[in-house]
Amino acid sequence: MIAWAGLMVTLAGCTGQGPLPMDAGGQLFARALDDIADLYIEPVTSRRLAVSGAARLSRLDDKLGVSDAFGAGFSGALALTYDGRDIGLYALPADTNSREWGALIVTLIATAKQASPRLAALPQATIEKAVFGGMTAALDRFSHYSAPDTARDQRAARDGFGGIGITFDTNAPVLRVAAVSPQSPADRAGIRPEDQIVAIDGVTTAGCSQDDAIHQLRGPIGSAVAVRVLRSGGAEARELRLHRALVTVPTVTMSRVGNIAVFRIASFNRSTTQRIAEGLAEAGRQTGGHLAGIVLDLRGNPGGLLDQAVSLADLFIHAGPIVSTVGRHPASHQYFAAAGHSIAPSTPLVVLINGGSASASEIVAAALQDAGRAVVVGSSSFGKGTVQTVLRLPNDGELILTWARLVAPSGYSLQTHGVVPTLCTADLGDDERSLDIGLQRVAAVSSAAGLSPRPRAALDEPAWSELRRACPGRRTSPAIDLKLAERVLANPKLYSEALQNLPAATPLARGTPGPGRPEGRPEPALTDLDRTLSSHSR
Repeated sequence: MIAWAGLMVTLAGCTGQGPLPMDAGGQLFARALDDIADLYIEPVTSRRLAVSGAARLSRLDDKLGVSDAFGAGFSGALALTYDGRDIGLYALPADTNSREWGALIVTLIATAKQASPRLAALPQATIEKAVFGGMTAALDRFSHYSAPDTARDQRAARDGFGGIGITFDTNAPVLRVAAVSPQSPADRAGIRPEDQIVAIDGVTTAGCSQDDAIHQLRGPIGSAVAVRVLRSGGAEARELRLHRALVTVPTVTMSRVGNIAVFRIASFNRSTTQRIAEGLAEAGRQTGGHLAGIVLDLRGNPGGLLDQAVSLADLFIHAGPIVSTVGRHPASHQYFAAAGHSIAPSTPLVVLINGGSASASEIVAAALQDAGRAVVVGSSSFGKGTVQTVLRLPNDGELILTWARLVAPSGYSLQTHGVVPTLCTADLGDDERSLDIGLQRVAAVSSAAGLSPRPRAALDEPAWSELRRACPGRRTSPAIDLKLAERVLANPKLYSEALQNLPAATPLARGTPGPGRPEGRPEPALTDLDRTLSSHSR
């Protein structure tokens, strides 16, 4: 039995002092606990989260310990120790009382600081990060906390930011411009690649890191910033006064092989679909209205915004389902279908995927494959079939929570299954012989189409494992993928044959998961599919 003589004991039920006060820290933790309990894909109690979070304090000072305590008349309490000494005993609030658990975490931190000089010397943000890390460790691997600085950068990548529209050369020892966004303040002011930024708001950039310079150049949209620019080979720098505008990180690059447009999509942010639509219009002009085919290269694309994945697929599908989401919260049951405003509903289309294609990439590939709209080439995608919602916390950090699973139009879950390509290149090299083998597989796909293969939504787990083993995902982006895509698109007969093995999509009932959705806790996977829900953002 533990001896608690002389021990500081707090909380109602231990001292009769009433509930702990709710300060800003308590409100922060209580908000997070409440959000997780409300939105997370599986039921979880505030008790489990709070205890897991408090236990992470030991990572900041290994002399600290947090554990359940029994004895001394307590059927259940939380014990705080330091260097083997008992320094606190706390009665446990009700499992679901997020307010009292939030207050208890603040009290534990305050008591721990009194005993631990190491903890007392740390910034509050570091302590918060540790506690939130412990909380989300009790969830799946895609649920996590982002501290305020990281969260601000993530919001900028997703939604855009106030800036002047330049990208720095990461390999240069000085602040050399690598690219300028079209129609941005920098572009309109005449800043060009190879120019050097030598001062920002009158302060020299000598010795300034790129990260520091980036944060100095960013600011509220419409606000002014002065930059001194030295042209490559020039002798004298010029002073420019620019007004910041909304800038989104470029995620799309376009190239052209004859009359075939190739779009490399690195991720999905607020501007992705718009950039693709603009690129399609430009490719149409460049080819005189005779665009023979489109390649969407999603290899290595880890995902991004759900609405952008849906709107991108919508560019190519005239009608029918795109994806459904299902979870524990009623609002997570959603159905997304083509709006009937596609701009390229019939142009031959190939999608490239690999083992690094996840989340939003898999939504697009599955939707186009199930609709019989595209030939998918490459190796099996990752199989990250969960949706995360992004919640802004009172400290300006973010809580990213898994709240739904993704269901492909034909009814199978994308979680762990992913997208298996129509034409597999996982075992091929980049030589001419490999290209010939790939083209032979088109004919094999065509001859197998009449065998009525078993619908993927009807596959059990052993069958899925067998299907994925036949075309294992690989992280590389071999040239054979694009070569095969070009050859298929250049030959209408080959393209038609490759499409024949694609089953027609089975429309899902609005708001329902469709057939073949596995039950139980989802398996962890690779990366986030961030989705900001206006109705749940705080």
